[in-house]
Amino acid sequence: MMIGVGVEFALGVTCLALFPFRRPDQWLPPQSKVVYSAHAALGGVLAIAAVAIVVTMASNQRFVRLGAQAGLVGLLLGAAGGMLCVWHPWRVTGMGLMFVGSLIAFFGYLIPLAEPQPETPAPEGPARAEAPPVEW
Repeated sequence: MMIGVGVEFALGVTCLALFPFRRPDQWLPPQSKVVYSAHAALGGVLAIAAVAIVVTMASNQRFVRLGAQAGLVGLLLGAAGGMLCVWHPWRVTGMGLMFVGSLIAFFGYLIPLAEPQPETPAPEGPARAEAPPVEW
């Protein structure tokens, strides 16, 4: 999912570079429809996958659940920002929400990698291991 969020972010930056900022209010601008459609389609697929991950990881470990939930929240913030970008007065706010949402999703999916590994139990035997005597 982190790779998908990274690709989605890169497509968003490409859209930002290709679309004029003062374009009229519309869902699909005539400039670079392919890039915009790929950006929107990948975002939709990532959102569906994020919901599926949250549902399937509901009974999993705490760090995994937290990462899945943070990723979903980040993707939903990004989607809300994308919808706000349609109307010119809200365009900068929408871009900010998409940026923050991408960061939250990326680092959210990074959280499970930081989970500490369970400690292995101490071996049975004496409380303290002694070194063998050394002869001089």
